Amino acid sequence: MRYPSGSQIRCRRARHHAAFTLMEVIIALGVLGMSMAAIGTLVQIGGQNALQARLLTTAQFLAESKLSEVKAGILSPTATGPIPFPTTETMEPFQYTIRSHAIDSQGMLLSVEILVEYIPEDGSLPLQHSITTWMIDPAVELAPES
Repeated sequence: MRYPSGSQIRCRRARHHAAFTLMEVIIALGVLGMSMAAIGTLVQIGGQNALQARLLTTAQFLAESKLSEVKAGILSPTATGPIPFPTTETMEPFQYTIRSHAIDSQGMLLSVEILVEYIPEDGSLPLQHSITTWMIDPAVELAPES
């Protein structure tokens, strides 16, 4: 009776374990698929957050612009709105509201708030930004002294 030599036994074992099994390949593909789905979700969330950041930045600039117009006397600080922005200022559906009220007993000092809203076309919740300042009432400031 002839016994196989040590090198023949090692060769058979090496051939037996030289490749991945079907189960290992299926598990690896499952892990790859789940990680690709997670990465896709993260990319989508990142895109939505980038859009929201861009819209919020635009709302901040528009609010500061309207507040500057109120301070310069181009717009009245009386409560108005909501008024859509003209297409010369933005192509997106933003609107603004001006709110003001006296904050002292003589009515000389006004609190002026500019609220800018982005109204999405899909009907989801609007994005809002407001900016508030105190200023002397232009009607009092321009009135002749007695």
